[in-house]
Amino acid sequence: MKNATDIHAPAHHTGLGLDVNWTLRSLLAAGLLSVCVVASAMSATVNASRAEEERQREAAIAQEAELVADLATYLAAETAATRQAMDGPRLKPAVATGDLIASEDPTEGLASFDFTDLTVAKLDAEERRCLAQAIYYEARSEPRVGQLAVADVVLNRVKSPVYPNSICGVVFQGSERRTGCQFSFTCDGSMQARVNKRKWKESQDLSGAILAGVRAPISRNATHYHADYVNPHWADTLTPTATIGTHKFYKFPSRRTIAAAPAAM
Repeated sequence: MKNATDIHAPAHHTGLGLDVNWTLRSLLAAGLLSVCVVASAMSATVNASRAEEERQREAAIAQEAELVADLATYLAAETAATRQAMDGPRLKPAVATGDLIASEDPTEGLASFDFTDLTVAKLDAEERRCLAQAIYYEARSEPRVGQLAVADVVLNRVKSPVYPNSICGVVFQGSERRTGCQFSFTCDGSMQARVNKRKWKESQDLSGAILAGVRAPISRNATHYHADYVNPHWADTLTPTATIGTHKFYKFPSRRTIAAAPAAM
């Protein structure tokens, strides 16, 4: 026969079990609530990040569309000028050399001819070619805005007292050395490879358009850039300005005096 203590013991243990059970349920509910709050916060952060990325993407598309429209206008004008020249009246037959010598002093025209015009035209053609090479070898696989950004860096360097004052001088700076070339394609053998004619023509057209004034400060005054899959040692010493396509762009810190030679690309 069980005594009174034995009879009441099960009831005592049952109450304790209920208390523990409710405590576990409360902790579980609080944990689930915390998880929900954290998940909601993370979801909001992700949504905000996606919204910002979408806004930047739309802004880049709009900017590229505007630049491409400017380029199209330039190319249309060039095409119209060429067509007009081809459709214009043909030149009169040339005067025979003998008649020309007999009629006037042949050295007079030679002495009065301004050879500066030929020199300037040649320099312009070389500058356009050097800029086209930078666009082609550095960014031919980039969208138009990425190509414009690379060209912008070249022109920013031309304007800077730290670098040569010509496009060709900037693009081929350091190419005479085994290391130290500013643009890798000028010393790594890239220029020996076969050229894609279509992309080279596009680079030439874009180069001509830029030198004719179709330009925007896309890189935000950058003087350096690198592909986004590398991390050069000089990147931490410069100020980031933009990420366009597969390239990251940088400029010199505004309060820093540059006394040393520029970092290599």
